[in-house]
Amino acid sequence: MRARRRSSLACRARQYAVSRIPPLAAAMSCSRRTEASMIHICSNKNRHLYREQLKTMHLQRCELFVKVKGWNLKVIDGGEYDDGDDDRAVYLLSLDETGYCYGSIRVRPADDFSMLIDNMPHHVEGDAAALRQDPGLWEMARWINIGGDPAAGQEIRIGLIEYLLEQGAHQCLALPDVSVLSYAIRTGWRLRPLGAPKPYPEGGVAVAVSLPIDRAEASYLRDLTGRRDVFMMEIDPAAPWAHLSLTVIEAAFAEAAQQASDRHELTAAADALLRHRLELGQVA
Repeated sequence: MRARRRSSLACRARQYAVSRIPPLAAAMSCSRRTEASMIHICSNKNRHLYREQLKTMHLQRCELFVKVKGWNLKVIDGGEYDDGDDDRAVYLLSLDETGYCYGSIRVRPADDFSMLIDNMPHHVEGDAAALRQDPGLWEMARWINIGGDPAAGQEIRIGLIEYLLEQGAHQCLALPDVSVLSYAIRTGWRLRPLGAPKPYPEGGVAVAVSLPIDRAEASYLRDLTGRRDVFMMEIDPAAPWAHLSLTVIEAAFAEAAQQASDRHELTAAADALLRHRLELGQVA
């Protein structure tokens, strides 16, 4: 299993534009796994399996973006939500061995809605709507990494590109704060600016960017980080083992990942392993 190091929230906070974490988030950040982890692909088809993890994700978003950064955003039952949190949203969730969500990012097709194009088009030089001429246009938003683990950051950066490649994406839009942009560039994302740095209503400065989605970018990031492991998993809700706990399912995927060379091979191996354990009555 891949070893993980615990990272100090204080020493990593600046890289993730988190200057302090309120008591609730600080308490949640205390538990950080030291073993293998997986990035869970949570889409509309399997979202019902992640109710608790999504609730935690929205609470974390409220802590960071509303309470820490002071952004004026919509809060429902203590969680932060925006117009991108709809049926087309896909969440990449970093879960530990207990099922706790310690990291997340949202990706979504931008053909019908985009935070950048529809809500903040002035950050784009020229006609922001013209970006939709690319049929493979997606957008990412609301990146959180509780505890600032470097390995978890690598997994999100690589996993996002590899997942979007499977969806036929060509580029992914974002509107990061300049501090987050600086971190993303330092750690390997080769972002293309779409406009000059401009202030946003909450008091910071952001830059509209586009991340190329292609095989070369995925290979570049894996070479840069030395990561050759498979860490993206997606649960088929129709699988006979989908009713099992996320901790049992992730453990099987993590075990299968030791021999898998890609996500499809991983899925097949984990499926066979879980079916076998069900037949033997080892899991229920």
